[in-house]
Amino acid sequence: MDKWPNFFIVGAPKAGTTSLYSYLEEIPDIYMSPVKEPKYFSKISDFKYRHLPIREKKEFLKLFVEVTNEIAIGEASTNYLEDPASPLLIKNSVPEARIIIMLRDPIERLFSNYLMHKRLGFLRKSFHEEVERCLNFTEKNFSEIFLSLYSGMYSKSVKRYLDVFGKEKVMIIIFEEFIKNEKETVQNVLKFLKVDFVLVDFKARVFNPYAEAKNSFSQFLMRNAAIRKIADRSFSPNTRRVLKEKLLTKKQPKPKMEAEDREFLQKYYAEDVRKLKSILGNGLPWPNFTKVKE
Repeated sequence: MDKWPNFFIVGAPKAGTTSLYSYLEEIPDIYMSPVKEPKYFSKISDFKYRHLPIREKKEFLKLFVEVTNEIAIGEASTNYLEDPASPLLIKNSVPEARIIIMLRDPIERLFSNYLMHKRLGFLRKSFHEEVERCLNFTEKNFSEIFLSLYSGMYSKSVKRYLDVFGKEKVMIIIFEEFIKNEKETVQNVLKFLKVDFVLVDFKARVFNPYAEAKNSFSQFLMRNAAIRKIADRSFSPNTRRVLKEKLLTKKQPKPKMEAEDREFLQKYYAEDVRKLKSILGNGLPWPNFTKVKE
């Protein structure tokens, strides 16, 4: 009998999904897909350097052949949040699925995404120039855009999941609250997934800290899709992280965003943040939008 995941971490990108995925894969009674970002339930085209989407049902289900008696079976694909087709695709295959959505201040998320792409060598221009380029994209050159301002427009995406699955099946985690108390958040996730396990020796860790590639060869290794696929199948997620931190990257002070770019993005996202606050029915701990009313 085929084993399907029964919960999904659907995004947003750069909002703590890797951390949550990593914590959950260490919990008894939880099985996480050995490949993060399989993207089976997404129709969005993806960039060449990322993990290639798994399109075949047989190949996707292979990710879960080692499931035994685990209560919660999960996978994490961040473009499920942005893709309008994903909620119903998931619902049609896994009607009782539980959904975890992680949201981060859209301005900080975008800048973090920019820094990641720049580290990999895909972006060489300034943040300001890349935002300008993103604003001018068309459907024809969308695949060339490494930044997506739209990925920070959360309100429609959140509403889609709430409409399709209902509030009781959707858990929304705010990144800024998550990093302040990771243990409590993970414990709440276990409760949401109906996993009876109490965190005792929990130690918060920093996943994907800001760092720059040591050299051009390191950039090549980190962004090459074929190499990433081999690494996914050869090493555990923890081993891959250690190898990247020890061999491929070096710690550097995190760059800061220019004030004019921040001011522009505050205006750009303000209306969507207002809509999101209305949907959630509570405030958001995002200093960039403290003046935005519900």
